[in-house]
Amino acid sequence: MDGEENRSSRWGIGDTTLTAVVEAETPGIPVGLFFPDATPADVRSAGPLPAGAAGTDGTIAFRVQSFVLEHRGRVVVVDPCVGNCKRRTLPFWNDLRAPWMDRFSAAGFAPGDVDLVVHTHLHEDHLGWDTQLVDGVWVPTFVNARHVYVGDELDWAASEDRRADQDAFADSIEPVLDAGLGTDVSADADLGDGLRLVSTPGHTPGHASLLVATTAEPLVITGDLLHHPFQFAHPHLAEIGDTDPATAERTRRDFFAEHARAGTLLAGTHFPIAPLGRVESAAGSLRFVTEAPSAT
Repeated sequence: MDGEENRSSRWGIGDTTLTAVVEAETPGIPVGLFFPDATPADVRSAGPLPAGAAGTDGTIAFRVQSFVLEHRGRVVVVDPCVGNCKRRTLPFWNDLRAPWMDRFSAAGFAPGDVDLVVHTHLHEDHLGWDTQLVDGVWVPTFVNARHVYVGDELDWAASEDRRADQDAFADSIEPVLDAGLGTDVSADADLGDGLRLVSTPGHTPGHASLLVATTAEPLVITGDLLHHPFQFAHPHLAEIGDTDPATAERTRRDFFAEHARAGTLLAGTHFPIAPLGRVESAAGSLRFVTEAPSAT
């Protein structure tokens, strides 16, 4: 979908500004498409969900977006979406012509201004805009940026199995490494200036979330440790891309418990409509309560 709901949204959090730059947002998705063991009743019973996150029929809305941080003098892009012109096995990601870069520019950013690119993991919808096709060659987009990859994720992305049907390593990672712009780090690496990775495995082997220390309060960008707000009420339900469902469930349960107690500000990487909020206890369950943007 394109339109008003896909404009960039911005939040001020102490000395940090968070901007959501949307590549695509789709409502009305049958929940079983992404959560094979989930039913529409699971979605309906998870309420109240944020407005627009689900339909009365138990379908869900899903967003592909990047978060951009303006933090202590640095511009940081987290998870740069699917990208254009990439050959992908999923039809809705294949050979896109999405206006993500236009929205990135409209939000006041330029590729050359980016200082750091953080990948929570290396699925195809989290690295695509790292490169662009120029005269038939994939070249880095953010030419002045340090690109951070967890080592276990790089090994996994470079494996023969991952490259058999589609080769995101060749079109979106290798050109960055060849240009000397990539850095291999641990899943709990300190990235400086109050930015730190937090190991949250299960969805992929080296999955990490990003903890941001602002002057107001901590912020965590989740990545794909969860995909939709209804999962707060149903942490046992695996997403189709979870490589280790048992570990992913333990990660979700531990993460939910910790941040519900702390009231941490969370940015849900695939959350639709209003992706920033807090997980709170209500009537013996957990739910996501959104924070309104400060500007658009």
